[in-house]
Amino acid sequence: MAQDYLAVHEKAELHEMLMFKTNCLQKSQAMQSLVQDQELKTLLQQDVKASQTNIKALQQLLS
Repeated sequence: MAQDYLAVHEKAELHEMLMFKTNCLQKSQAMQSLVQDQELKTLLQQDVKASQTNIKALQQLLS
C-alpha cells in the first residue's frame, strides 16, 4: 500500500517514527514497574496503549 504512493524519503521517515514509538513503548513499559506514584503509573499505562495504537497504524502504512 505505502509503496504505491509514498516516496523513498517518506517511507524512511515513517520507519524512523516507528522505531521512535517502539522505543517510547519499551521505556514506558519498563518504567511502570519502577513507579510508586499511582497517577504517574496511570499516565504510563495510557502512554503504552497510545503507543501500541500508533505502532499498529505506522505498520499498516509501511505494509
